[in-house]
Amino acid sequence: MTAMTVVSRRGFVAGGACACAFHGGSAAAADARIAPASMTALAPPGFRPTDTDERGIWHASERLEEEVSSSELLVKSPAVQRYAKDVVDRVMGDRARETRVYVVHDPDFNASMAPNGMMLVHTGLLARMRDEAQFAAILGHECGHYLRRHSLQQWRDTKTKSAIMAFVQAGAAIGAGVTAGIGGDGRSWIDLADSINGSLALSMLRFGRDQEREADAYGVKLIDTAGYPPEAAGEVWAQLIAERRASAAARRKKYRDRSAGALSTHPANALRLADLSASSRELRDVVVTGRRYDACKARWNDAMAPIRADLLAEQVRLNDPGASLYLVNALAGDGWTGLLRYNEGEAYRLRDEAGDAARASAAYAQAVALTDAPAEAWRAHGYALLKQGQGAAGKDALSRYLAARPAANDAGMVRFTLAQ
Repeated sequence: MTAMTVVSRRGFVAGGACACAFHGGSAAAADARIAPASMTALAPPGFRPTDTDERGIWHASERLEEEVSSSELLVKSPAVQRYAKDVVDRVMGDRARETRVYVVHDPDFNASMAPNGMMLVHTGLLARMRDEAQFAAILGHECGHYLRRHSLQQWRDTKTKSAIMAFVQAGAAIGAGVTAGIGGDGRSWIDLADSINGSLALSMLRFGRDQEREADAYGVKLIDTAGYPPEAAGEVWAQLIAERRASAAARRKKYRDRSAGALSTHPANALRLADLSASSRELRDVVVTGRRYDACKARWNDAMAPIRADLLAEQVRLNDPGASLYLVNALAGDGWTGLLRYNEGEAYRLRDEAGDAARASAAYAQAVALTDAPAEAWRAHGYALLKQGQGAAGKDALSRYLAARPAANDAGMVRFTLAQ
């Protein structure tokens, strides 16, 4: 199974973020914030579907879960898989038994939840979180979709649109035939039908704005109840906006909020951030005896430590230097590590603009000066020194790399370099 297989099938089964939604009434009414306290589950604990539509999507979800559970995309760390499930359990409370969680390799900032309780967590999400509370905020949002049964609503909407698509295509075929019969070009009819059906197909893949607002409100309520600071949800979106601005700036492009367009079914990012902030303040104002908030930063760092190098490498390989450098510097807010300095150097090396070679070399040198430098930092540092004409120091650094990684895939190449 490939990443695209998971994402595309998940899009139809579990939904995602909406692309084509139009709302009647005033903009103010359509964009009104939903109060977290108003959110309740639309199905009782232990719910099993009896409705034909819902049984159908549960069956499709179960088939997908069978594939995911044995996929090569799964992160090969039982401890990380258990940790993600533990956080979901805390968020779901007495409904924790209804969920299964799978952490999969995919660099996108994403998570999703199927109507049967299967949740997918992408490594791109793990890479960007600063603490457990932020991670819980995104998982709480997905649990909100699940508890509000948004997939069923979207499935029924999909059935209606599928019928419209079939009608449009049939009408286009008749029109094309008539046009061709009188010597015209019937292709324009097919093009028109494809255009209409393409827009409908996009809207079938994702949740609508109202559903996203409900999931936001429910998610904040869930993490607040679980004892995480509710403002963590707003922090995530503030970070995401900052990352996208940095990415655009590095590409010398103007930042545009794609979710602010008429065809987007996600609330605009700025509005979403404002709503989440207002909801968190609202929840903070409710005094609950004995409640203490904890972002669980230390626990998060301990859980991510075994895979942090892979998470960062996955992001840097995307070669989006603005985003990569933003992420590295943001994580360094808690202090620079050898791993962060090494990845800073890799981001500069891949960007390869004027002055970046010197910046990368400086970052590698700073990395190996720290006691927790990864072996790869010594390799990068060694080659940088060789390019600067510092043969002895460069070979010494490469030798340290080989001592730490004698069976590395590139060990033969490094030995060849040392023999020159």
